[in-house]
Amino acid sequence: MSIEIDSISRDVFQYEVVSVAEEMSMALKGSAYSSIIWDMLDYACGVLDPDGNTIAQAETIPAQLGIMPTAVKRIFEKIPLEEWHEGDVIICNDPFFGCTHTLDILLFSPVFYDGTIIAISATVAHHIDLGGKVPGTEAADAVEVFEEGLRFPPLKLLDRGEPNYTIFAMIDKNVRDPQACAGDLRAQIASCRTGERRMQDLCARYGPDQLRALMAASLDYGEAYMRAALAKAEVHENTASILIEDDVTSDEPMKLVVSARIEDDQSLTVDFTGTSAQRAHGINCPVASAIGMTYYAAKVIFSPDLTQNEGCNRPLNIIIPEGCFLNPVEPAAVSVRHLSQQAVADVVLKTLSPMMPGNAAAGCQISFPTFTAGGVDDRPGALDNANRQPYFVICDIISGGMGGYSGGDGLSAIDTHGGHCAILSAEVTEAMSPFRVLNTELVPDSGGKGRWRGGLAISRRYEVLCDNLTLSGYIQQTRPDTATWGYSGGQPGQPASARLFSEDGSEQRLSSKFVGLRMKLGDVIELTGCGGGGWGDPDHRDRAALETDVAMGYVSRPI
Repeated sequence: MSIEIDSISRDVFQYEVVSVAEEMSMALKGSAYSSIIWDMLDYACGVLDPDGNTIAQAETIPAQLGIMPTAVKRIFEKIPLEEWHEGDVIICNDPFFGCTHTLDILLFSPVFYDGTIIAISATVAHHIDLGGKVPGTEAADAVEVFEEGLRFPPLKLLDRGEPNYTIFAMIDKNVRDPQACAGDLRAQIASCRTGERRMQDLCARYGPDQLRALMAASLDYGEAYMRAALAKAEVHENTASILIEDDVTSDEPMKLVVSARIEDDQSLTVDFTGTSAQRAHGINCPVASAIGMTYYAAKVIFSPDLTQNEGCNRPLNIIIPEGCFLNPVEPAAVSVRHLSQQAVADVVLKTLSPMMPGNAAAGCQISFPTFTAGGVDDRPGALDNANRQPYFVICDIISGGMGGYSGGDGLSAIDTHGGHCAILSAEVTEAMSPFRVLNTELVPDSGGKGRWRGGLAISRRYEVLCDNLTLSGYIQQTRPDTATWGYSGGQPGQPASARLFSEDGSEQRLSSKFVGLRMKLGDVIELTGCGGGGWGDPDHRDRAALETDVAMGYVSRPI
């Protein structure tokens, strides 16, 4: 007999499950070893139904919106659900098996109640290093995925509660900071266990049958909401494209092309045909990440106020041709895939914005200036517990400007779209690495002009305090043809940049991708994000807003 679920019960349940995911998030953040998790928030937690559909996800990084269900449904092919036992934790990070790049490790644990699986608890976290050619693993010039650290196929990290010590032993001998990696995995396990307990509490309250009915009702509502939103679109078909830098194998930029069409059944087809072919570098994007960011962009435009679940994605038909750089063929390198997946969000939003402009913004920064550095900290006072010079790995991400929108200026100094990562605090940077943060500041005039101005980028400088440090990083939107786009007459934002200042006073403008730089005591690296695009004709900007811009230092002079 079917159970009828009323709308109030459904909505209350939906927020209860979101609270489970949020408590999982706090457990992971509070117990993680690495600053990229507990300070920069590069992780995600969620609850799935036994079929692998996302029921709820904590609000950390949107990049993982489509990853968990994509990955777990592939894992079912290798480890069927009937082989999942109480106490199990499944690990996987294979970019060609539904995951992202190797650094994002996914863990799944079954939630049992009276001997039956009622849900799946899931986490994904960015680990600071998994081996590979450079500290931090990410290398834009990698040619094959084999250069990008350890790859875990679907395996049981815990089998009926017992750790698989072979996996931990492999980690210990293949990553640069095994203590951090193992510590972060244990934090993910703690998060999964938190989700298990809270879902068991919900099942005890509702009973298994009603819990299943509430999950199904939540998914059905997500689908109905999305189809109703698609029915209100002002435009039913549109095509757009953007360019992003390669600067590894070619000076020719990579092109993303999207055609979107709302069908008669109120479904949305998003087609990436025409996108550039995969290239021999690490900027290729695993298809799961491209799918996830398409989900994100559709949600932004059509259902921004709805809690996210897999039902919202049912009306989407996504076409990504195999062999393009958003669906590369194994063993393509993919470690720097975040640049490409950010571009997916950008181009899909550019395509969908005319369909519902009230929820849209002009082009947002996807510059994502990032560096990862590692080496032996040779400062005299930097000794570990064994009285040795410690090996360290550190990462930081700089933000930029959000695009202006109808009715307001874009936010400044924000990591947009799939990232949502926080900048590493100066105190943490200096406590955990031989870097001194010299300054962090907004960049005047970086936001695109418009009736509503684009948000400002930020710039940050770091001084190296030891010798023989290896630094790698990347950045996008460094050229006028790749910078943020304006909307409805608005102007583009100011491009991003990366510069290196040597102790001898020389200055070098870095390429958008830099790998294995040998830094020395006294060197300074500067990263600057891209400003957001403007919305509307700049001549229509309010005079009082112009005066405020000048007074606050957002622009250097009156227009």
